[in-house]
Amino acid sequence: MNKNWIFYTVMFLLLIVTTGAAAVFSYSEEETADAVSYKLADAERRAGGILLSADSMSVDKANAIILPEWKGRKQIAEWKEGETLEWSIDVTEQADYELSLGYYPLKGNGQPIEFLLYVDGKPISDPYAPFELNRLYYDEPGKLKRSGGNELRPKQLEGEVWLDTIVAAAGEMEDGPLQLSLTKGKHVIRLENVRESAAVDYIRLEKAVTAKAYENYKASQAAEASKSGDEAFITIQAEHAYAKSDSGLFPTTDRTSPLTTPYSPTLLRINTIGGSNWDVPGQWISYKFDVPADGWYKIGARYHQNEVKGSFVSRKLALDGQVPFQEMKAVRFPYALKWDILELGEETGEPYQFYLTKGEHELKLEVTLGDVAPAVQSVQQMVYDLNQIYRKIVMITGVNPDVYRDYEIEKSVPGLIQQFQKLSAQMTEEAAKLDEMSGQANAGSRTLKLLALQLNGFIDRPDQIPKRLENYKTNITALADWMLSAMKQPLELDYLYLASLNHEQPKAEAGLFAQGVHEIRAFAGSFFQNYDSMEGNEQADRSIQVWTGLGRDQAYVLKRLIDESFIPESGISVNLNLVGTSLVTAVMAGEGPDVNLFTSRGDTMNLAVRGALTPLDQYGEFAAMKQEYMDTAFIPYQYKGSTFAIPDDQEFFMLFYRKDVLQELGIEPPQTWEELLKIAPVLQNNNMQIGLPYENLDAFQLLTKGIGALNLFPTLLMQNGSGIYNAKEDGTRFDEPEAYNAFKQWTDFYNLYDYPLYKDDFNRFRTGEMPIVVSTYKLYTRLAAAAPEITGTWDMVPIPGKQRKDGTIDRSTGATGTASIILKDAKKKEDAWAFLQWFNRPEIQSQFVSELENEMGVLGRRVPANLISFESTNWSRAEQAKLTEQWKQVNEIPELPGGYYTSRNIDNAFREVVFQMGNARESLFYWNKDINEEIKRKRYEFGVEQ
Repeated sequence: MNKNWIFYTVMFLLLIVTTGAAAVFSYSEEETADAVSYKLADAERRAGGILLSADSMSVDKANAIILPEWKGRKQIAEWKEGETLEWSIDVTEQADYELSLGYYPLKGNGQPIEFLLYVDGKPISDPYAPFELNRLYYDEPGKLKRSGGNELRPKQLEGEVWLDTIVAAAGEMEDGPLQLSLTKGKHVIRLENVRESAAVDYIRLEKAVTAKAYENYKASQAAEASKSGDEAFITIQAEHAYAKSDSGLFPTTDRTSPLTTPYSPTLLRINTIGGSNWDVPGQWISYKFDVPADGWYKIGARYHQNEVKGSFVSRKLALDGQVPFQEMKAVRFPYALKWDILELGEETGEPYQFYLTKGEHELKLEVTLGDVAPAVQSVQQMVYDLNQIYRKIVMITGVNPDVYRDYEIEKSVPGLIQQFQKLSAQMTEEAAKLDEMSGQANAGSRTLKLLALQLNGFIDRPDQIPKRLENYKTNITALADWMLSAMKQPLELDYLYLASLNHEQPKAEAGLFAQGVHEIRAFAGSFFQNYDSMEGNEQADRSIQVWTGLGRDQAYVLKRLIDESFIPESGISVNLNLVGTSLVTAVMAGEGPDVNLFTSRGDTMNLAVRGALTPLDQYGEFAAMKQEYMDTAFIPYQYKGSTFAIPDDQEFFMLFYRKDVLQELGIEPPQTWEELLKIAPVLQNNNMQIGLPYENLDAFQLLTKGIGALNLFPTLLMQNGSGIYNAKEDGTRFDEPEAYNAFKQWTDFYNLYDYPLYKDDFNRFRTGEMPIVVSTYKLYTRLAAAAPEITGTWDMVPIPGKQRKDGTIDRSTGATGTASIILKDAKKKEDAWAFLQWFNRPEIQSQFVSELENEMGVLGRRVPANLISFESTNWSRAEQAKLTEQWKQVNEIPELPGGYYTSRNIDNAFREVVFQMGNARESLFYWNKDINEEIKRKRYEFGVEQ
């Protein structure tokens, strides 16, 4: 009996192995077709409305130049940054009008054209949220390039054509076109360019009309109803787009389903588009397709939407530039764990019918908040109101209220109970709408109901508010987090299709057997394919090893750029490796790379003093490259007269302030530290605080970050006319009177004015507890990405400084950052230098920064050290101006052997004064002696003194 059991078991296992092997080795991939090569066409002038051509501008008011001819059109305006366009118009009927422009984007940095709009002299747009005109992008035609058998995404090219765009409402929370309410009579329209350039042919004002309902649309086509389309099924591969609004809308890959076409179980194939990089309202993708005969058709899509759980995402559909009927303004794609098929209108019981004539047509899908837009806008206001109430309560109780004290909150905050009642009713109503909209309970409605319940508890028992204040704050954060997720509308498409009305709906997913075969093939292939590999061709004649210490997302972006640009240009293969903090250890063991990117300042110096790096200023191209950076940017990477690195980025302090809070208290943002000290009592009397930078040092920070942006001391030191090290760089300047003054000023912030030392800058600034914060500009990215409810209520400006005798303000500060290096033991130094030249080219740096933000959102935004590439980043022109103003006053600090002792002992002196109430002068001088002794010892150890 046992022998039979063993026999059948072995035979069953052999059958599985044989089936698996047959499935793997029987697979033969079909040759994928090249993408369709489209010829981009100029947008034509649409009929109707009030058309105002460029040559009809008010010449005495506008300063844009009129060109006789440009790209086939005559008498157009060349509209550059800072220039204005102005028209006087006569409106014959009072109505809401939509504004559109006919324009040709001029060559620039690849960003949208941004402008401010004025009607009769009154601004329509916020300077911090200007209107945008998109550019047009398309995939590079031809066969896709491959690396290791895996397809590489096509390069994104900008289309050089005339565009006609309806201006969309500005702001992340806004949805749909801008509508101008104009009365009958004369008006003046003024457009002020704030970013990029364009040639403008005309503007058009057209009365806003509501698209007809589906039933009316169908009835309007009744004359053609007898013409039903022949049996047809037309597939449009989603990755083969005709055009798109953003260079970040590149084709992607999917290996989860055997029905995704083109398909390979083991290799990466470009077969989908969208996902997390197609989720921002206003982004669009368009497709061209041919209809075989006049008639009625249905439209469907194979899609994947598994990110917005329990809800849906929306797209606006336009055919040949027009939304065919009202229901197409917000097409819902419901949540689905796996790939699914959606035929437009199927939720009504029968798919919508679209009447199309024979010939070529264009279909455009645009991201929209759709039906969820009112809810998001409502929740945004709720979160803002809840935070305002929290701040008013904290002004009375402080952030850590006494739970045994009755603050009589309901009397101290006028109208508090009424506000809670109003908000609770709004939340209950909005939660019901969300449940009805999605057909089930979802994260948003659950959070709203929880907060409404808590507010009802506060209404019944106001004395419980101080005890539950922290929980109240947590619930506000949860509601804000839902709002953030609802603003994102990710959708991945495999294909669209056009089908005759009686055609059967295609399958969304493979059957059990086909899916099983796919899984076996994918599993077997995983032994031969490393999908996380970033290696190049090791057998190539020219190959270099490149390490990077950034995250995996950043490394993938870099690898794509290398495959798409560097390798084809140079013929040098690159093996890219993602490493942590093991660079110095690996180099000392003789196992280091040829090039290391994003190297910390401490690691650069530790390797340079040990003779492990190649001086870069020995290369002839270095001098020209250096001109593209700030004057002091290379100082931390210089040693014994040589430069050993090229800066990747520089991170420095900026001042953040809440405009609404300061305005409420009658305070202006401080320009000097003296003004900051005058503000402090006003804020503290209202239980608010000021946040200054201070990092609790650990061994890693001591060795890697440098001293420039650890705390405020180097900033105050420079503004007092001193510095960290002397001219010979063999000791500090802390024995100077100016150094003592700076140190005393720094410690007094905490001893005399009780500024918080350890705090959460982001959350306290978000709630208004800390309306003034000095932090690095990276706080901006967190606020922009994760605090939309306070959009427009805060600003980022240069830090306070010290007023000079001539009245100007010295805002000098230090910085931190990373750099690129070539190891001394690099086998092919010339190839390594060629790579560094390529990576630090302005256009490559710009592309890297842009694609990183496409991949990671605003949180991935960087400030490249290269000044030319900085101009083309997604920072607005106003933000760039503020950053540049502070950047020009960044004085980099040299990195010396033993420099880690400077950071450590300055922190020791600070702690002695702040925590142990030590004497500032004695503490500074005592620890300064240890610093100088260590620097001297290290200089002797590395032969600097000899």
